[in-house]
Order: sequence, then structure tokens, then C-alpha cells
Amino acid sequence: MLEEPMAGDQDDDVVRSHDGVTIVTPHRSAPAADAVDDASIATVRRLVGGRHAVVWLYTPMMVALTEAFPSAPVVYDKMDELAKFALADPRLAGREDELLRRADVVFTGGRSLYRSVAGRTQNAHLYSSGVDVAHFSSALVTPAHPELAQFAGGPIFAYVGVIDERLDLELIDGLAAAYPEATVVMIGPVVKIDESALPRRANIAYLGKRDYDELPSLLAGVNVALMPFALNDHTQHISPTKTLEYFAAGRPVVSTAVPDVVGDHRDVAYVAHDRAEFIAMVERARHRDPARLRRAADSAARATWDAIVTAICGDLAAAGISVHRARAGVR
Repeated sequence: MLEEPMAGDQDDDVVRSHDGVTIVTPHRSAPAADAVDDASIATVRRLVGGRHAVVWLYTPMMVALTEAFPSAPVVYDKMDELAKFALADPRLAGREDELLRRADVVFTGGRSLYRSVAGRTQNAHLYSSGVDVAHFSSALVTPAHPELAQFAGGPIFAYVGVIDERLDLELIDGLAAAYPEATVVMIGPVVKIDESALPRRANIAYLGKRDYDELPSLLAGVNVALMPFALNDHTQHISPTKTLEYFAAGRPVVSTAVPDVVGDHRDVAYVAHDRAEFIAMVERARHRDPARLRRAADSAARATWDAIVTAICGDLAAAGISVHRARAGVR
């Protein structure tokens, strides 16, 4: 696996192995002009040697790898509309057009992403998010994380994920104002936005980035799980993985009307079309609906990563692409 370059004291490609995967991380002393350069391509070619190669890309910024391995089949795994992210490289859209023309198989991580590429490539497949059910369902039997004890005495409404330009910060502030007896807990790193822009109230807590292993116990102490996304270009194509994670953890979910959430989960999540409705939906979600929670758990149980990997392997085989599946895992 080739990662995008990071700053370093000298030019070097750091090679390491993790869980059976060889990872190449380019370190560059000067700001990298591109996601792939001649040195990193040479390192990858050396590691591949004479073995059968498949070029599997998650970002169009690495389309140069298709030229480095011209006889290799190309798989594009489109998990986000990267060109619409804040600070996106202006070359992304053009490179995606090129990658879609070259790709033998395209996988898309949601309904909206699938619609965005279906007419631009020959072999696109829709795979919405999956979930590690066993991991997140442990929230049903795990004691709440000790750090949540400080918020005891009132309900806890929580968001788990990256805190960035996709969130409606005014909505978060309004929710905290509407429920002064509750605590709005934001769990995750702040990325691409200035921390000074974050809403600050006595009942809004920022717990920062947490290890994956901590998430079930954090969710175990939550009364309502939040997806307070802004409805704009940044969120038009997202299919939040956290939806199924919340479901598996047995938490009622309140979301803004992100298109993929509406399309996939409108009968399970509480979906709001504006800020006032979101705040009202949180009150409804506090009074748990057992039937809705069962439907949510069933949705999560049908979307395991193992099931998705099995189906993906079938699509690759149908396209004549041979891959060795050592074990199932997340994409």
C-alpha cells in the first residue's frame, strides 16, 4: 500500500509491514508536488517485483500508478467525493475523469457516489458502508466509558467522527442551547477547520480523537447518537459509516437529511430537514422506540464487512481480476 507523502527531514520511502500488508510512506524534505513521484513508484516496483499486480486506488491523485503498471488491471474504490472537500486539490476532478476511463472495476461507497459515476464508467458497483457488528454491539453489554461519568445527571447526546467542514456548527450550538440539562459530546479530531470556530458552551464537551477500541464504551453511555451534518456540497455524496455503527451499538440516531441517509435509513434513523426539526427529533429519540431499534440492529447485521468483501470478490472475478483473499477486512 502506497500512502500519500508526508514531511520529513530527508527524502526517504519508509517501508513497514502491518497485519500482513506492506505499507510505503514517502517522506519528503520539501513540500510534495504530487501524491506520487518517481522515487515512490520505483520503491513500489521493487517491492512488487515479478508478481502479479492489481492497481487499487482510493484517490485519483495516484492515477500515475496505472502508468507505472500498464499491464495491471485497475480498480477504483470511490469512498468520498474528494473534489468537494475543503482544501481539495484542484486537479482531482480531471484525474478522476482519467481514472474512470482506465478503471476495469469501480466500487462506490454509497448511492449518491454511484449515481455520480454510473454514466461515466463501464463497470460500477454500489457498496454502501459496512460495520463490524461484533465490535460495536458490545456497547450493549459494556459499561460506559469512565470519562463520561463527569456528565452524569443528564442525558448525553454524542457525535463520533471527524469534526470538519461537513458539520453544522450552528446546529450543534443550538442543540446545546435547547437542552441545557444535557451534554453534547463531540468525539473525534478537529480537521481542516479552526478550533476557534467551534461552538463553546458549558454543556458542549470535546473529547478529541479516540482509539477504535474505546468507541463501544463511549457509545454505551450515550442516550442519542448524532449526525449533525450541514446540507451542502460537502455532504451531498457522503454515506456515513457511523450510521451503522450507531445502529449496531443500539443507539437511537438523529441525522440531518443527508441524501444517502434518507435513501437507506429513513425508516430507522430520525431524519430532520432543518435545525428546528433536528432539535425536536432529539427529544423523540430520547424516548426509545424498541421496534425502531430492532430494525436498526437488523440493518447493521445485514451489512457486515465480511458480506461486502465476499460480494466484491465476486465482482472482481467476473471482471477477470484475480485477487488472493487472505481474510476479510474493512476497505
